[in-house]
Amino acid sequence: MDSSRETARPVRWGFTPSILMAVVLNPLNSATISVGLTILLRAFHSSSEGITWIVSGYYLGSAVAQPIMGRLGDRFGYRRFFYWGLTLVLITAILAPLSHQLWVFVGWRVVQAIGTSMVYPNAIGLVRQWQTKRLPTILGWIGMAAGIALAVGPPVGGLLIAHFGWQAIFWLNIPIAIAAGLLLAISIPHTTRPSSSVKPHEDVLGSVLFVLLMLAFLQATNKASVVASLGGLMILVVLIVVEKRHDYPTIPVRWFLRRAFTLAALITLLTNLVMYLALYGIPIFLETDRHLSVSMSGFMLLLFAATLAVASPLGGYLARSQSRRSPILLSSILLVAASLILWSQSWASLIWIGLALVLLGLSFAVTNVVLQQMFLELAPAHQSGTASGLYSLLRYVGTIASSVVLAQAFEATHTLVVLFVALTMASALSGILSVGLPVKTKRTETL
Repeated sequence: MDSSRETARPVRWGFTPSILMAVVLNPLNSATISVGLTILLRAFHSSSEGITWIVSGYYLGSAVAQPIMGRLGDRFGYRRFFYWGLTLVLITAILAPLSHQLWVFVGWRVVQAIGTSMVYPNAIGLVRQWQTKRLPTILGWIGMAAGIALAVGPPVGGLLIAHFGWQAIFWLNIPIAIAAGLLLAISIPHTTRPSSSVKPHEDVLGSVLFVLLMLAFLQATNKASVVASLGGLMILVVLIVVEKRHDYPTIPVRWFLRRAFTLAALITLLTNLVMYLALYGIPIFLETDRHLSVSMSGFMLLLFAATLAVASPLGGYLARSQSRRSPILLSSILLVAASLILWSQSWASLIWIGLALVLLGLSFAVTNVVLQQMFLELAPAHQSGTASGLYSLLRYVGTIASSVVLAQAFEATHTLVVLFVALTMASALSGILSVGLPVKTKRTETL
């Protein structure tokens, strides 16, 4: 039976609010902690290197967990892993504030990332299973919710830390996770997951190789280690060989044999590279070169988050149509335009920077929804969790890659030139690749 087929018993009103509250846990926890990094370093008596561990540990946990947990959700049921993810979030909300050493705190951050990463791909799987026809619309709302989380996260985190200490940013998860779990429980029938004739073997070796690959990738990017880079390349080759032989692999490398899927994957990576280059690079420039305050720099970034939140339903509207190439190409053009505006160095007025951030938000609002819809359309319906997890993995790879480019840019003699050349080249390449996308995509049952 097709697990994505809507049941005859309709879901109740609480289904969509439950999904939205659950999926914002990941971006919300990234945003709220951003204003408390210096306070955390003082609390744990750590050097600035501690920031790398706090931030990278969360991204590593998210990048590793999303495809693995999505695949397990395909295998054992989306609802089960949705609840388990919320449970891990609750556990970390209680125990992480009790940390007295940095390594313990970072460990709980990784567990928190695994919990939120259990939730996201399986939430998308639940939407495809119970609300197939409304999937593009709900994906648009998810983008809107993520934009709101990114916008309100820093000020909310600042208020909580100022009045209750850094521990409060973890306590914030408790009411959200409980409400999400209860709403899901009352909104869909408690039936067993539709049985499938497919009983795949667990891909333990592929999962282990994937984890080792991500560890090598993180080491290579953070330490510029040649040994880690070569080791990661060797692991990648072995992983490809192993996963091609497995019927239901953790990382479905056979999907990349299809041109449309490979192009969508590359565009996903590039657009996230551009977005985070801008989001991390522009504030540093504003604060160091233009001597803006942190609060003013944060206000500028609100333009991006607000545009993302407002325009994400537009992405959902475009995803409901059968057109795929046109919206992605349009978004790539917006990326190029934003990069050229930044590169023009028209810094006499902050209006130009604000316009570039608005264009970035509009572009990402469309690509985030339409590309994720493409991933789901190009993957078999019973592997919705795997497809969603793989999409999220590529986003995290783009995020981590942006940190490498930024590090090289700020070590160069002409920092701004390197930064904006990288922005423009990545934006232009995403546009070139989008030309090769199919005009329309059709649902895939086997790959």
